Amino acid sequence: MAIHYSTLQDNVACGRTGLSLKSTQDVTQVSCKLCLRTVEKGAAEPVRKTPTLAELRAAAKAAKAAQLAAETAKPKSTLSPRAAWLQRLQQLPGTNRMPRGVAKQAFI
Repeated sequence: MAIHYSTLQDNVACGRTGLSLKSTQDVTQVSCKLCLRTVEKGAAEPVRKTPTLAELRAAAKAAKAAQLAAETAKPKSTLSPRAAWLQRLQQLPGTNRMPRGVAKQAFI
């Protein structure tokens, strides 16, 4: 009879079930070849160096959301473009001309 590898009493590494299964947590006493292969595969998991497609998509989505948040955080002027232009011209030092038809011109 084979001895299976088990971390829990009801669960063996090869997937077999039954009340008469003998199991142990010591790898040196395991005789089931499927359990031994499972233990070997679990110990030597390869390290991924490249991100998965799902991780790349999540990163792109997060970057896009951060960009949209930065754009909406910019202060917006409450003035219309014409009123903003008039205010800018009035703040200029000296005797600068206003656009034609806006106000009486004191000088030409």
